[in-house]
Order: sequence, then structure tokens, then C-alpha cells
Amino acid sequence: MRLVAILLVLLPGIAVLAVLGRKRFSQYKDGTWRVPKIAGRLQKLEVLYGRSLEDATAQYIKRRFRCFLLGVGVLWILGLGVLLLPEGETDAGRIRRPETGEDATGITVQLSDGEQTTEVVVEVGSRSLTDAEFESISNEAVWTLEKEIAGQNRSLDYVTKDLVFSEKDSTGCLEISWDTDALAVIGRNGEVRREDLEERTTVQITAQLTDGIRTKEGHFRATVIPLKDTETELQRALKQLSRMEESSREESEFLLPEQVDGVTVSQNRQSKKDMICNVYFMVILTAGVLFFLQESREKEKLKKREERLQSVFYRFVKRLTLLLGAGESLQGAIGTAAAVEEQFLTPEVQYTVNRIRTGSHEPKAYADLGRSLGLQSYVRLFSTISTAAPRGSSQLLNLLEQEVRDAEAEAKESARRKGEQASQKLLLPMMILMIVVIGIVLFPAIAGM
Repeated sequence: MRLVAILLVLLPGIAVLAVLGRKRFSQYKDGTWRVPKIAGRLQKLEVLYGRSLEDATAQYIKRRFRCFLLGVGVLWILGLGVLLLPEGETDAGRIRRPETGEDATGITVQLSDGEQTTEVVVEVGSRSLTDAEFESISNEAVWTLEKEIAGQNRSLDYVTKDLVFSEKDSTGCLEISWDTDALAVIGRNGEVRREDLEERTTVQITAQLTDGIRTKEGHFRATVIPLKDTETELQRALKQLSRMEESSREESEFLLPEQVDGVTVSQNRQSKKDMICNVYFMVILTAGVLFFLQESREKEKLKKREERLQSVFYRFVKRLTLLLGAGESLQGAIGTAAAVEEQFLTPEVQYTVNRIRTGSHEPKAYADLGRSLGLQSYVRLFSTISTAAPRGSSQLLNLLEQEVRDAEAEAKESARRKGEQASQKLLLPMMILMIVVIGIVLFPAIAGM
């Protein structure tokens, strides 16, 4: 809750700072470090046609700014809704007990002694009958056999665990009630308390059996062994908490105490408001992940474009040289040679050709095309074309032939590097295969030893 409140205070401040800084941030010519980076990416990813790069950058920043403000507003409204949600049950610690005859219900309780914390499940049993109800519904009775009383203990002469006090005999015809002469050691429910014992204690157990008309008593002796300081404070607190719950079963509610024998007790429950807070932070995390995924996709697209343009550069400049040598015009040769790559190169070249046809300065248009493609090889090529084209096609052709030789050498070097990378990628599978083969060869020898 505290984190949500902090976010509600910070989000309006972030929005105000974004609004105040928008004018400075969105100015392309005088922009910050981020604006030229955005412009460079747009110049490479989009064919602008009639739009200027400044307008495209401003529109891109405007879209991102609106999306950011919308996200801040949505997060603020969601956070406000989370804080305004009702708390639900405020009477924590009061657990409504099941009615008589219903199954017991379990509650998760957190025990803490300041140093360690543990979670346990405490059963809240159904409401017991009052004296009048008990007298009108059932008759008290007690009886059992010695081996049934011992339960998991070695024998009644060596009792370290709770005894088994059955409510009925094996036939189900008799009802049994229990009593002892030392209730602090063995309770009427068979619970054995060894915490305060200093020595072995013999307890007289009385079982009263009845069929509703007749009554008979059975007597047994049990020797309880003292606890050798084997229980922790949390275990003792759990037993005390269970005893408190049993003693209040005539009440409709069980009031959970704040402390039991110095151990802090709190019910472990997660309200709907806490769950919605978790969802709220998941929304924030998802929004951040989506933003970074979008950035990653754009970078991947830009990388793919650069790799594709670089891979076709040699074919592009070679075709351009051949077309110019065959007498083709410069515009027509560039447009035809650009067909080697139709996804990225052809639209950029077509845009440049349309600019020249509508009256743009031809050398400047070629230089802008090189900068728009972005790669050093294209920048160098179109810079050469823009410089040499006005001087005549013969000089341009000589320069392009030299460019073809350089591009061919660069293509060979690139192919060699890719081959080395491929061999390195195959090294790990080959090592794994070699280990498998060695294991197959050595397995029969090892198995026969």
C-alpha cells in the first residue's frame, strides 16, 4: 500500500516534468541527445517521400509523448482505485466457528517470536453443545482397552505421546467419557503435557462406559515421561493456542490472541486489496516489458536492414557500372541496379529519382541518398557519384570500376568472416558428438569390469 501511495505522488510530478520538458525535447535543430538518435533511426527505417525529416521526428516524438502521458494517467487512476478499495474484513482475529455438527475449519496462523517466523494451520472446531444440549442429546460415558489407550506409545508404562481416548467402543454401542486424577498432565481428550514435569508421573485414568441406562467404570494407570527440553517456543505456543481454541468452543467466535507465551500470533491472510496491488504492479512491469520489446524490435529491424544492404552492395555497384558502361543514363542505371534489393534499397532510390525529376539539385539528391541509406559504403559511393557526375560519365565510370574492385575485396573478406563464425558455431556440437562417441566405445569395457 505504501508503494502505491508513493507512486500516486510521483506520477503527477513525472507528468508535469514531461510537459515542461517537451518543448525543449521536441526541437529537432536544438534538440537533446535523444532527438538526433530518433531522427537517425527514422531516416533509416522509413522512406519519408514528401515529408521532411524534422516533421517526421516531431510527429514520432509527439506520438510517444501522448502514449507516455496516457500511460501515466491510467497508472494513476488504477493506483487511486487500489487505495480507495475497502479493506474488507477489519475484525481480524475473530474467526466464526462452524455450527454444531459441521466440519472443522482450518486457519493459517503466523507465529513470530521476534527472531523467527513460522506458519501453521490451526483447526477451529465446531461449536460444542451447552450443558442442557449435551444432557438432552447424549449421555456421558467412558471406557477403552489398554492397547487402544496407548496409541503410538510403547506402552502405558512409557508414555511420551498423546493417548487415544475414543468416544465409542469398537461396536459403536457404548459411549465413553474420560477423566484423570492429574488433568495438568493428561487432559480429558488424551493430550499429554510433559513441559512442566521434573520426574516420571503415574496418572490414574478412569473410563466411564454407558449404553444410556447402565454405567460401568474401567481404571488404567499410565506413566508419563518428562519432556527433555525438546520442544521449541513456537511448538509450545502452538499447543497453548490449540488449548485456548478448545476452551472457547461454546462461543460462536474464536478471538485470536495477539501473543501466546511471548510469541506473536497473527492470522496469515491476503486481502483482495493486496491482490489488486500485486496486479497493479504487474501492469507496470508489463508496460515496461512491452516498451523494451518494441525498442528491441526496432533495433533488430535496423540491424536486418543494414545487413541486407551491405550484402547486396557489391552486386549493386557492379550492375551500376555495367549499365553506365553500356550507355544507360545515370538515373536509369541507378534505378535498374537498385532492383537487387527491393525491400530497402529500391524505395530509397525511387524517392531520390522522383526528387530529381521534380527539380531537386541532382548532386545534392545523390548525397542525401547515401546519408539516408546510412552505411559507410553507400555514403562513399553516392558521395563519389554526386562529385563526379557533373564532370562527365568517363571519369565517373573509372571511379566506379575502382569501387567495384574495392567492393569485391570487401565481399570476399565478409564471406571469409562468416565462414569462420559458422565453423566456431559448429565446434560445440562436434565436441558433444565426440564425447557421445567416446562414451559409446568405452561403455562395454566399463560395464564388463
